[in-house]
Amino acid sequence: MAAIHAGVKRSYHQMRAPERSSPSPASSRETSPLRSSRGVSSAPALRSGFDTPSKDGTELLRKTTFEPNASIVLVGVRGVGKTSLGILAATAYGRRLVETERAFFESTGTTTQAYRKLHGAAEYHQKHHQVLKRTLEAHSQNCVIICSFSDLENRGSMLLREYAERHPVIHVTRDAKGIQPHLQVWSLERTKQLLLTSGPLLRSCTNYEFLNLSEKLAERPDEGVQDLAKSHNGLFLTLKRVERDFLKMLRNIVGDHDREQSHHSAYPLSLQSAHCRQFTLSAVTDVDSVVDATVDLDDLQVGVDAVDLKLRLHSVSEAKADDRMERDFLRTAEAFAIVRRSTILPIILTVTSQDAKPLASELRANLMSFCQRLAPEYCTIDLDMEDSQLEILVAGKGRTNVIGKARMKQAPVNGWNDEACMAAYDRARRFGCDLVKITMPARNVADNFSAQAFRQKMDAGGSQLPLIAYNTGKLGRLSMCFNNVLTPVKSPSSNRAEETASHEDARVTAKEVFTSLFASFVYEPMKFFIYGANVGYSLSPLMHNAAYTACGMPHIFGKHSSATLDHFEHLACDPHFGGAAVVQPYKTGVVPLLNGMSSHAKAIGSVNTIIPVRELNRDGAIPDDLQLLSQVNRTGPVKAL
Repeated sequence: MAAIHAGVKRSYHQMRAPERSSPSPASSRETSPLRSSRGVSSAPALRSGFDTPSKDGTELLRKTTFEPNASIVLVGVRGVGKTSLGILAATAYGRRLVETERAFFESTGTTTQAYRKLHGAAEYHQKHHQVLKRTLEAHSQNCVIICSFSDLENRGSMLLREYAERHPVIHVTRDAKGIQPHLQVWSLERTKQLLLTSGPLLRSCTNYEFLNLSEKLAERPDEGVQDLAKSHNGLFLTLKRVERDFLKMLRNIVGDHDREQSHHSAYPLSLQSAHCRQFTLSAVTDVDSVVDATVDLDDLQVGVDAVDLKLRLHSVSEAKADDRMERDFLRTAEAFAIVRRSTILPIILTVTSQDAKPLASELRANLMSFCQRLAPEYCTIDLDMEDSQLEILVAGKGRTNVIGKARMKQAPVNGWNDEACMAAYDRARRFGCDLVKITMPARNVADNFSAQAFRQKMDAGGSQLPLIAYNTGKLGRLSMCFNNVLTPVKSPSSNRAEETASHEDARVTAKEVFTSLFASFVYEPMKFFIYGANVGYSLSPLMHNAAYTACGMPHIFGKHSSATLDHFEHLACDPHFGGAAVVQPYKTGVVPLLNGMSSHAKAIGSVNTIIPVRELNRDGAIPDDLQLLSQVNRTGPVKAL
């Protein structure tokens, strides 16, 4: 088989050629994008022909606003799954799929490798540049374009940089173990070197990054991975998970225009931003815990509304800063992909640092910019950064909600009444943040009431910027329980003794927060039930009551079997009625009792879930979903169903 290199697919003739030993990829400039190196441990570099940027792409202002029909470009080294992702995106958005390698073949009648061999490198570079430029220009709208890594050779990276000014250009990457089998003649260590070396170049000409997470299928001793995937439909299920992950990212980049939002139908809460609802919680974990699999991600998500993934900035010397930064990028992308694979909840990316040196400030800004490239729902930036850094970060947020954070290591002289709190709030608003987060250590229990007073003061002032405000430390836990927006909480299974300084915010669990809200009468116990002709068999009460217990909610879920709907009407009038599941034979018969129906219920002509409405709009209409959510966990007369 002819030698191959990352970024270039094998031709049909290469795949049909008889297998024979291949030369080392480092033995020819034509077969590897890396310069030949004697030692595996030596720092790799791109071979000549590739425009290695003098400045990391994360330091540049990224364009994140595009025309609705702007074409999407996917680029990366060979084996990252660009074509599969391109097909998924083209299908979902009804766009044409274009591959630059195929465009070159259609233009010249030969492959890129054959053309280079036949006409020489200089003529190949000129022809390749012409074809690539023409392809990008001709398909600038309503297309998904797949570029290979070899497209960046010569002046190709400059073309993509210019293209990224008006189009979303996504750097697709993957873990080394997922790429190495596709390269065949490459070792795992050299594949890792390729990722470290190609990253800055790819990042300099793209504005987003997607890590195509390799699925880890459980393998039995007597069953290979391929057999396991085949026997259990593993490949199909894996592709569906990849589709969900990638399309979720595209929604955060280009939106959902010209596309059915069927992926939302199963999760109505996902339509309502977590920062718009009351008493939402974010589970805190960190990159190392996720990548090293020391945290139970299922356990972490119990009772919360978002996942806060933290990346700690390490103290490094200037000489090692670039290498360490690139490794942090890859590790952060992998952790983000793992969390995204495990949850439908929005993800918050937060960079933490205890180092105040100028180098650390620059590295912190680069890490925050990289976090935005992953297109999370939320990204935290520090308000103590320089104005120029804040401007670049906010300008490059795209559809990501930016949380401006002011973390005071010591409480100001006047606590929450100090002008420093208002100054932080105004700074976040002035730079265009979507939320503001202010925290300080509690000096005494009274500081918790001061934090609550500050939140009420901002609400009374009619501010439209959602506020996260609470005290840290053991004495500040009370204020955390009554913070309205994205309160950080720890996993129920975590050990208090193992908490580190990076987790000092998360000193309460979701269960403790809910227990406090019910104990203080902010929330009230409700009655739920399943209703049908005969529901004695139902396991719903066991499941729901177990969930209530796990979340610290004193609700009750019961069973009600009845030959008519008369009893249902009586139960639904109870001031403590929280909702009901309706089963046969009343899924259609209960419809006349309702004052409103969701679009899904209208489409199928039946219902299986009913919720009470305790506050109607002024015109007597049913409130929207966000207003209905504000009524949950509160008793009172039922005005509509």
